[in-house]
Amino acid sequence: MEGRVARLGLTPLKGAAHVRPARVDVAAHGAVGDRGWCCVERDPSDRGGADSGGAGRGAGEGGAERWLVARTVRTPALLRVRAAPLPGAGLRLRLPDGAWDVPAPRATADGGTTLVADYWGRPAPVALAPGPWDAALSDLVGRPVALAQVLRPGAVVYADPVVLLTTSTLRELARRTGAAVDDERFRSLVLVDTRGAEPFVEDAWHGRALDLGGARLEVTGGVARCAVVQRTPGTGERAADDLLGALALDRVVEGPAGREVVLGVGARVLRPGPVAVGDPVVLRT
Repeated sequence: MEGRVARLGLTPLKGAAHVRPARVDVAAHGAVGDRGWCCVERDPSDRGGADSGGAGRGAGEGGAERWLVARTVRTPALLRVRAAPLPGAGLRLRLPDGAWDVPAPRATADGGTTLVADYWGRPAPVALAPGPWDAALSDLVGRPVALAQVLRPGAVVYADPVVLLTTSTLRELARRTGAAVDDERFRSLVLVDTRGAEPFVEDAWHGRALDLGGARLEVTGGVARCAVVQRTPGTGERAADDLLGALALDRVVEGPAGREVVLGVGARVLRPGPVAVGDPVVLRT
């Protein structure tokens, strides 16, 4: 199989709207700059105290608070936020009611701006970046959150470093739902133009190497989908169609957490390198 990179998509702020760069640098952890920032929140089930240990304990206040990375499925309003990287590792934020250039947080001598938040049971080291944007983000999502820079690349990526989807699969979804489907709803890094290939052609790539641009990937398996795909990019509102329902016809598998709807494929990085729109995509034997 040979195709082309049709589109690239990533988000500097986890859960926010995707941007569509013409080129990305793929590192071992995924695309450079992807999900380099996130929102965090205090764990409402944690009451603090010296014996409430575990991942996500804040570095300040003697470790009395437990923090969580805000999950995309619980913060659909973040899809209304646009974010872009700034020189010096900062972040440009554009919300419906304001815009800010957020500088990269400075570590303090006592580590007071850094903490380890829990992300689906995994530790994610972050640095808080306090400012007026925290109140704006909190108002937007409907509960208190704080903006933070991710200190370990890839720490808040849910599954594989790279997710791929094909135009053949999108065409089948359009047929099932009766309207074109925006690939941003699946939040994949790469949309591959597979021309006239069969729907779900990417299922056959499992365990094989894939060259795209200067990078080489190994496809690991299907990607489990959640209610985020039911949301409209740019607004976070519930979409008029029912993608999960359309996929449930024949895309349900038994996964680690039970029955899952899968679409697209995940991949790990065998060889880092640049990838650009229009680059060839070649499936290796």
